[in-house]
Amino acid sequence: MLISVVIPTLNEAQMIEASIQAARAGYGPREVEVVVADGGSFDGTLDMLPTDVRWVRGSRGRAAQMNQGAAEALGDILVFCHADTRLPSGWRDAIIAALAEPGVSGGGFQALYKPQRGWLLWFINHIRVPAVWLILQGDRAQFMTRATYEQIGGFPEIPLMEDVEMARRLHQRGRLKVVTSRVVTSSRRMLERGPTRYLLEVAWNLTRYLLLGATPEEIALSYRSSRERIAEAALMRADHDCRRSDDDDRTATT
Repeated sequence: MLISVVIPTLNEAQMIEASIQAARAGYGPREVEVVVADGGSFDGTLDMLPTDVRWVRGSRGRAAQMNQGAAEALGDILVFCHADTRLPSGWRDAIIAALAEPGVSGGGFQALYKPQRGWLLWFINHIRVPAVWLILQGDRAQFMTRATYEQIGGFPEIPLMEDVEMARRLHQRGRLKVVTSRVVTSSRRMLERGPTRYLLEVAWNLTRYLLLGATPEEIALSYRSSRERIAEAALMRADHDCRRSDDDDRTATT
């Protein structure tokens, strides 16, 4: 059985190699394929890909990229793994076993955030979260069968909370499963804001979205990291320059 690991990227040159290596470790091309869905990286991310890794470039936005990657993928099972996340040893067998359990619609993994700095990250790295859809977010490498993904309709193409919506839809279709082994996920976003502030912001944003009617667009304005804001600004400038160049060319021909 082929499992496809879909990795969305935007300027992840420093992370993407390790993510691909972890996904492939111990598995052959008939067992695991990696599909990279890029949103317009300009830091050499695509240059870091092994030559046999398929990739697609399309619309920016993690949800759109994951949907594009899934459309390109060939596997019967889909795993959506962030570029700064590394799947654990034995992940493939664990997913197959989880999805074979009666009533399981999908799931994710326990997580280990690195680098681990401070008592709060130590605590987070030593607890085991329950199979609750509110907690089963994208940094835990969500997985499901292709059939379930297609029945759900893929990820809603919104700028944030697409992983929350996917977890909710999986929960509505059946039972969620959290694999006991841990993905290794970068703590860079936590460390940039501070772990306590970051977790409070996540809880507040979920409350705003699920209970107070805030839109994903509104929440995204304050959620993005400095790295993401820099990348988005650069891409917007590039788009603007491209449009100006096209306008200049049209003016010159009239």
